Amino acid sequence: MTMTDLSDGRAAKRAAIRKACNSTKPTVPADQVLALLDADLTRIQAAIDALPTPRPTD
Repeated sequence: MTMTDLSDGRAAKRAAIRKACNSTKPTVPADQVLALLDADLTRIQAAIDALPTPRPTD
């Protein structure tokens, strides 16, 4: 997977969410939008968990 692929994927997610938010009759089902947000949350949590534990400063 390249950075372009990641960029395109994020752009597609943002477009789908924007389209759903701006429509009075969304073409993107709410469960699909929630699944996208859940996937993003999982990815962000994994990145946070991978951060090194801060060392105490004296």
